[in-house]
Amino acid sequence: MFSSQIDFPYRGCYGQVNATAGFFKQLMAKLHLITYGCQMNEYDSERVAGLLAAERYELTQDEDDADLILVNTCAIREKAEDKVFSKLGELRKLKERKPELIIGVMGCMAQLQQGAIQRRAPAVDLVFGSPAIARVAELVERVRRERRPVLETGEGPLVKITARPPSAPRLRAFVTVMEGCEKHCTFCVVPRTRGRERSHPPETVLAEVRRLAAVGCREVTLLGQTVNAYGRDLTPSTDLAALLERVNDVAGIERIRFTTSNPYNLTPRLIRALREVPKVCEYFHLPLQSGSNPVLERMNRGYTRERYLELVGEIRHAEPAMAFSTDLIVGFPGETEADFEQTLDMVERVGYDNVFAFRYSRRPGTPAAAMEDQVADEVKARRNARLLEVAGRVAAARSHGLLGKTLDVLVDGTSRKNAGELSGRTRCNRVVNFDGQGRVSVGDLTRVRVTEVLPHSLRGTLAAHAEEAPCLSR
Repeated sequence: MFSSQIDFPYRGCYGQVNATAGFFKQLMAKLHLITYGCQMNEYDSERVAGLLAAERYELTQDEDDADLILVNTCAIREKAEDKVFSKLGELRKLKERKPELIIGVMGCMAQLQQGAIQRRAPAVDLVFGSPAIARVAELVERVRRERRPVLETGEGPLVKITARPPSAPRLRAFVTVMEGCEKHCTFCVVPRTRGRERSHPPETVLAEVRRLAAVGCREVTLLGQTVNAYGRDLTPSTDLAALLERVNDVAGIERIRFTTSNPYNLTPRLIRALREVPKVCEYFHLPLQSGSNPVLERMNRGYTRERYLELVGEIRHAEPAMAFSTDLIVGFPGETEADFEQTLDMVERVGYDNVFAFRYSRRPGTPAAAMEDQVADEVKARRNARLLEVAGRVAAARSHGLLGKTLDVLVDGTSRKNAGELSGRTRCNRVVNFDGQGRVSVGDLTRVRVTEVLPHSLRGTLAAHAEEAPCLSR
């Protein structure tokens, strides 16, 4: 959930007159943002906050204090939608106490479930999809002016929005490089909610990265629903490898990540870039979804388990220190115990550092929702629990391989459990807590020797001298 506070000089409602100064001081209205879902949604929420800050909206963490509440939604699973409707029920009670409050729903669920939102949550004043984000201020003003619900879910032109609220974190930042997806996996609604694949021109992306570097950002994550398909729709065409090379040249940026990749679009040129572009981190999110070829075929994923393992081998040959994470779905229609065992086998074979496991959820309008042999919920739950157990054991073994190694760490804050300690992330995306000894501070790149491996983090001490520091060699 995304919610933050910006310190602006004026607070309250519009329209107070400062007669002494001889001019009007328009006071800030309050905006509360609630975000569900992926990194792209976090990015979109930050852009909305920036656009509305330009219209004198101040972010508040207190929804009771808000004049405008926007709920940025995810439609990838039914559970995510249930959370949104539950939250909208809570907000209805708030609006009964504050009739002037404007409630808006944006994002993928707004695009997919516009009719259901208007029917089940009549307190909602504004529903708009991702293509309309650039016009959020105009849409909010329409609600205020016309005093009726506004719906805007049509496809619009691709717009690069770089506005951010003044207090947005600068050490790390997301940068959208493309939007949409054309893979049409049978379980997924993204092509319907985000539209076709469209890439932002390299110069537009680089301009945003340079602006971020100028205000202290040291790590960028390039975002796209299928980020490794970047650039093929542009004229002249380009690719993600070329973009990584150019971002690598931006002074001040020390680390580059990208997500999410599809195995179908993974090219030898991109694999070489993982080795040859120095600032690209040794962490690759490569969704598998299932380890069974029959299930992958029903999912319309476009690759086999054998091809996936070949790609992992090629990546590790190019960069032996690479850490992998993945997405896996259990209980897809027709998945047998043998199919599920194939998924567990892939977790063991690849050796993932992190696994995001999901129980299959029917999505309206998708081919998989109408497939026969839907798997019972209790079977999904059992398989999901077993998958998490195996994935946890494999990840723990990977973590223990880091013990005693010295790693590069970007310090991004203090430890959650000990305010006297610093915390940061390695290039392979592990959290490390350590005593800075007054020698380093937030924003620094430093080297930390791993002294203890915990279930969800590492502990370490500042390195006394420079050493080679791969994340993990196999």
